[in-house]
Amino acid sequence: MKTRELLTEWLEDYEKERVKARTYSRYEGLITLHILPELGDIEVGLLGKREIQDFLTRKRRGGNIRNGEQLSATSTNLMLTVLNLAFEYGCDMELIDRNPCERLRRVPEDAKKVEAFTKEEQRKLERVIAAEEDPRHVGILLCLYTGLRIGELLGLTWEDVDLVRGIIHIDKTVYRERDESGQWKMCVDTPKTRSSTRVIPLPTYITKMLKSAKTGAKSAYVVENKKGERMAIRSYQYIFEKLTERAGIRRLNFHALRHTFATRALECGMDIKTLSEIMGHQNASITLNRYAHSMMETKIKMMQKLPKIF
Repeated sequence: MKTRELLTEWLEDYEKERVKARTYSRYEGLITLHILPELGDIEVGLLGKREIQDFLTRKRRGGNIRNGEQLSATSTNLMLTVLNLAFEYGCDMELIDRNPCERLRRVPEDAKKVEAFTKEEQRKLERVIAAEEDPRHVGILLCLYTGLRIGELLGLTWEDVDLVRGIIHIDKTVYRERDESGQWKMCVDTPKTRSSTRVIPLPTYITKMLKSAKTGAKSAYVVENKKGERMAIRSYQYIFEKLTERAGIRRLNFHALRHTFATRALECGMDIKTLSEIMGHQNASITLNRYAHSMMETKIKMMQKLPKIF
């Protein structure tokens, strides 16, 4: 059996029904663009640990299709995951005797840099939002005070908002994907992980804002365009980018709103477990590691309080 046959059988007959469409698409892309051109025509039984490791090393050093430069550790590790799952399937189906990916080491991934707006930048941003009174900006304030991801925000409908109790239910997300013709389309799906499905209590200020926004809404979407349609991801990112320009603050990406919420929450003394659940992280360790730097100011304040006891 050729590696091409094994990967196709695993992906189409087994994995397709087990993973979300986004994950399947990512697997398919890596297989088509990276794995098959080099390993596809090699017999499965001829692939050992050395061959797999050499392949991953080549990809890591110069596998970027766009420019031939280094491929990210994330993409390299995902290729190892795909190969490992496919070979594991081959062993389970008794197509091969061994999995050559066992015990191969993953590439260490650098921690992603977390950038958040300062308190003054947030004030400037909120002042511009208040002055312009653009109903599309409701989502930006919502992200600042709940830490929603952009896909979760644009997937939010008024049915998900309980204005009486002041809570929102997060149970779906919006993302972009290419269709069979290569054109981008917007898809709606459940959140990627179980922990991302959650209920978030709202500050009273945000609940009042949402009540006002709902009275003028043209559709079921909390964030809608001027035609009353669901806002496209790229369009909303562009609106946010222009808003930061008018506010005269740094040009950070939309995800910085989520980091800003987490940073402000920690500065207010919110505990890690609570923040982790609101953010939709799989465990508190993720929250702790990602925002450890944001906690330093709080740690200093807490340490200075100790001597005051005596």
